[in-house]
Amino acid sequence: VCDENQQVTSECLEAARIATNKYMITNAGRDFFHIRIRPHPYHVLRINKTLSCAGADRLSTGMRGAFGKAYGTAARVKIGQVLISIR
Repeated sequence: VCDENQQVTSECLEAARIATNKYMITNAGRDFFHIRIRPHPYHVLRINKTLSCAGADRLSTGMRGAFGKAYGTAARVKIGQVLISIR
C-alpha cells in the first residue's frame, strides 16, 4: 500500500516483483501463490539533455523546444493505493 502521492517507475515495479517472487518461492513454495502488480506504468517520463562543457552555448538551444525525449515510464500512485497483491 502506498503512503504518499508519487511516481513509481517501471524499473521499481519490476524490482519489487522479483523480490516478492523470490521471497514467496522460499517461504510458500513455487506453485502456491499468485502475484499481481496493480499499477501500470503509462506515464511517459521525458528528459531534455543539455551540454555543460565549453562551447555548449553554440550547440544547445536551451529551453527552446524543450519537450525532450522519452526517458522511461512510470505509474502515478495515490495515497492508500494497493501496489502488489498476493493470493
